[in-house]
Amino acid sequence: MKRRLRSIPASLRRLLILTSVGAVCAAGVTGLTQTPALAAGSPPPAPLNLGINANADSSLSLSWDQTPGATSYHVYRGTAAGGEGATPIATTTTNSYNDLHLSNTLDYFYVITAINSGGESAKSAEDSSRTPPPIGTGGNTPGVANGSSLTFYGKDALLGGFDWFPNLSGWFPSPLGSSGALSPGGQVIDMAYAAEGTMTFNDVVVPTAGLYTVDWRYAFAQGLFPGVNFRNMQVIVNGTTITTNEQFPVTGSFDVYQHSALQVHLNAGKNSITLGAKDGHGISRADELTVTPASASSPSGPTNLTATAGTGSVTLNWTAGTGQTSYSIYRSSTISDGEATTPVATVSGTTTTFTDTGLTNGKTYFYFVGSSNATGVSPDSNEIYTTPGETFFPGTNLALNGDAYASSIQGNGTPASAVTDGSFNSRWSSLSSDPQWLMVDLGATHTVKQVVIYWEAAYAKAFQLEISSDGTNWTTIYSTTTGTGGTQSIPVTGTGRFIEMYGTARGTGYGYSIWELQVFGS
Repeated sequence: MKRRLRSIPASLRRLLILTSVGAVCAAGVTGLTQTPALAAGSPPPAPLNLGINANADSSLSLSWDQTPGATSYHVYRGTAAGGEGATPIATTTTNSYNDLHLSNTLDYFYVITAINSGGESAKSAEDSSRTPPPIGTGGNTPGVANGSSLTFYGKDALLGGFDWFPNLSGWFPSPLGSSGALSPGGQVIDMAYAAEGTMTFNDVVVPTAGLYTVDWRYAFAQGLFPGVNFRNMQVIVNGTTITTNEQFPVTGSFDVYQHSALQVHLNAGKNSITLGAKDGHGISRADELTVTPASASSPSGPTNLTATAGTGSVTLNWTAGTGQTSYSIYRSSTISDGEATTPVATVSGTTTTFTDTGLTNGKTYFYFVGSSNATGVSPDSNEIYTTPGETFFPGTNLALNGDAYASSIQGNGTPASAVTDGSFNSRWSSLSSDPQWLMVDLGATHTVKQVVIYWEAAYAKAFQLEISSDGTNWTTIYSTTTGTGGTQSIPVTGTGRFIEMYGTARGTGYGYSIWELQVFGS
């Protein structure tokens, strides 16, 4: 069935889709029809993805996605949530604003509206921050000798990559007390909530070059990240990233500690060692770093993990590491980084494949593999996901890293762009009303054979999939009123550049929420 854009919500859909198409044309991408005129008298949609960076000069730099159809923006500010008021503090013609000369004792809250001749949009989702960010100090305290080992306390590290976390009204990484800590004064470092947080020791002095075991004493409970059982971190030595997948299994309590160790090569004399976050859920309590000469080598670890789904089964394959005597396979049936801390299987170190059976068709599973020998464990492999019982069209996900747009977002933490970022640690979520839509730009015209939707718990009971070559004329390629969520692998036939999910009935009392939307074809 072919038809024009719907009248509900007409202004929002025309403005967003047509202007974004025009912007792509202006950027020099060919193969699009001429952009029609915008709907007269319609205000633009609310700005999306407001973000704030705190600066050392006590200013805050705001930025947000360029809003289709907007000629200017109003910036509203308050010092309490929801307290921005009705009078803007500034108007700007660009999608950024630098707010100067702010107090260092107040929390600042912001919303943005978009303006054109048709009026003012609804307000953006609110974001907040303080300023200036902390200035990292430390990192040069020598280690405490204990036999051939050196112990460094987290409280003495040089902290960096600070991020303001409004839920806890604090900067992270952050020092705090812990009853289970061994460091003097019971002080540890909370590495959670800062996607780029780091803690660095710059005075790791060893007598000879060689292989050393770097051991972190840490603790964390699931806390604000329910279901997350592993918080993998990156380790950087002398400026070189050694791994982005050092394994930190959940300890079950913020005051119950255990150890995670990795072997690295250190130079004779002074070295620097950094523990860094790789996303917004790092370890919550970093107590001690202990550096010890290695008497034997632990394995290097598997790489290039892949998965092939079968009926009720998943077959894993990986590239062998070195030095392992066994591999351990970890699985989650809920979320990324939710793998159980006990492996589902252990196989010989000479094996590079494993088939997991007895699985539920249509359910998405997550896996990673680690290796071990008598000396220790390796870094983890990459994490992968797959869905048994589903037949996937071969080839590349055409939507990966593509531009994505939506009728609404629940907040800045659930943007439309999350559905094309290839990560199951991020998702799009809409407001709790019907209808809502999500559109992905494939970047060029393709013949589409399959659309795969990985729904979060808030799914669509009734929705359509539509395709368009010009962002104006749409063809329905799939429709249902009996959706059940989960992972939906949908065979379709259509040709176009834009794919849209148009939801008309929610399956829960929440909005619509999608982890990933994938498109396959040619």
